Amino acid sequence: MEGFSQEYSLELISKKKQEQIILDKINYQKKSKNSTSINSEIEKIANVLKNLGYFTNTLDSIKNIDKKYFAFFSLNELIEKAIIKVDSIESSIIKNIKIENNSFETPIKNLESILVSISESLDNQGKSFSKVQLKNIQIKNKTLFADLEINPSKKRTIQRINIKGYENFPPSFLKYYFRIKPSTIFNQKKMEEISINSKNLPFINEIKPPEVLFTKDSTQLFIYLSKRENNSIDGIINFASKENGGVLFNGMLDVRFQNIINTGERFEIFWNSIAEERQELKITKEIPYIINSILSPEIAFSIYKQDSTFLNTNFKANLKFNLDHFYKLGIQYESESSENLAQLVENNIKTFSNNFYGIYFSYTKPRNDVFYFNKFQFEISPAFGKRKSTNDISNQFKIKSSISYIWDLNLRNSLFIKNETGYLNSDSYLTNELFRIGGANSIRGFNEQSIFSERYTFFNIEYRILTNPTSYLYTITDFGQFSSINQQKNVLGLGIGYLFNTGNSQINLNASVGKNDSNTIDFKEVKLIINWKNYF
Repeated sequence: MEGFSQEYSLELISKKKQEQIILDKINYQKKSKNSTSINSEIEKIANVLKNLGYFTNTLDSIKNIDKKYFAFFSLNELIEKAIIKVDSIESSIIKNIKIENNSFETPIKNLESILVSISESLDNQGKSFSKVQLKNIQIKNKTLFADLEINPSKKRTIQRINIKGYENFPPSFLKYYFRIKPSTIFNQKKMEEISINSKNLPFINEIKPPEVLFTKDSTQLFIYLSKRENNSIDGIINFASKENGGVLFNGMLDVRFQNIINTGERFEIFWNSIAEERQELKITKEIPYIINSILSPEIAFSIYKQDSTFLNTNFKANLKFNLDHFYKLGIQYESESSENLAQLVENNIKTFSNNFYGIYFSYTKPRNDVFYFNKFQFEISPAFGKRKSTNDISNQFKIKSSISYIWDLNLRNSLFIKNETGYLNSDSYLTNELFRIGGANSIRGFNEQSIFSERYTFFNIEYRILTNPTSYLYTITDFGQFSSINQQKNVLGLGIGYLFNTGNSQINLNASVGKNDSNTIDFKEVKLIINWKNYF
């Protein structure tokens, strides 16, 4: 194995050919750092052989020749099954096993898993110090006979929770995120869950795994956390060409604050300017587990201006329920009003207002890497509503979804795949109510929000190669299809990029070019994006 010294090696040997075939099939650590590791591995192999049915296997001898260890085994008789005797009390503890005449029969290979499942069942009940063992073992006619002895321990519940290192950690997250409180049943599974969930919470770091202090009458849980500075400023500078040959300057600023006042809250300000053409301002606020409840409200307000043609004002409220650490379900309300600034009708722009009611669902599985990426993410939000404009009321339905996944090919190479889809159904469509896509966060190679569509779908594909633990090169392959006012087009964006972390900053550089059905790739239209995110 790479990373291990090659000084010590281990080989398994049997004098019998058939037994040697069995030994050769065992997966074990053949290289070790020292002789202690070799001896430990030999003990593991003996247990593996017992689980295979060679319950009476023996280690005949160990030879060491120039740090090459040869372990000579005799497997002896193969035990095919086990008949285990239980009493009435133990029968009530054992689940999913058919017991007849105070005993059960099982293939020998399943015996260990049965004993482990009994121990885990007792642990889940808070009886973590229970003992499960076989006594009075006898072997006759390839059958193991034994008595099962179960000594359940006292049920343990958590009496006190101590946060060390971050004393101002929000209590609501203990109750609803970690799902622990005084009187919670203590077990090993809960300890493992706490450690995993600590790593998945973006505003904390786990100092070390949780510990427990047992006394005669109490069980105290100690969780070791530190506050992570997860606030960020994200900026993009985008240079593109004007039709007259000049330079078009685009800019974006995304400021995010999280857990400033130790409640886990999130506050974001997003500003986007696309030269003289488009401007957008969006403010978002989320308060997790408000007033110590399972509810997490989120509100967002945005203003979007399209040159001198229209101005959109949008308000969205989302009430989320955290089903567990990965799943969220919510109900949402959205309203938008748009004003026709130029009072033109030939561009299908009208003053209107709408209201939508819908639901929200998401699943997120963090990756826990230095880039703050998610391994898998899925979001969907369908909604029904009405649009009111001059002398017109239209019933509408819209839905947006996105799904992404990082497929790790090996330690250095990975494939990122993302799909986003939007669909608006209406009796008629106005240009100023359509989805707006294109740019750094959708289809790269096109100007920001330059594509108006009532329905679209696109894929982002990146092949990523780690250049070191904190940076990677990636390719850009974005393609999709969109429809706008009875027109359907295919789009393609190609490019290359480089992302790296330095200190508390993350910098993303990429260049991309786009094409659609009506034009070819023109390298004069290359979009150069410099994205700088600073964590503080």
